[in-house]
Amino acid sequence: MAALNASVTAAKEARGETDDDADVHNLPTKNTATKKTTSKKSPRKKTPTRPKQAG
Repeated sequence: MAALNASVTAAKEARGETDDDADVHNLPTKNTATKKTTSKKSPRKKTPTRPKQAG
């Protein structure tokens, strides 16, 4: 485990990372009051098909 920790520390130093915490930014909030509702669509009416003619 010590070898793993040493490897991680060496990799972080090579990338120039520090032990500082990451910067946290607030995400913009969405206005849910303007959400549009979709209207319910009626199912498509089927038209009768002509019977096939023999022959």
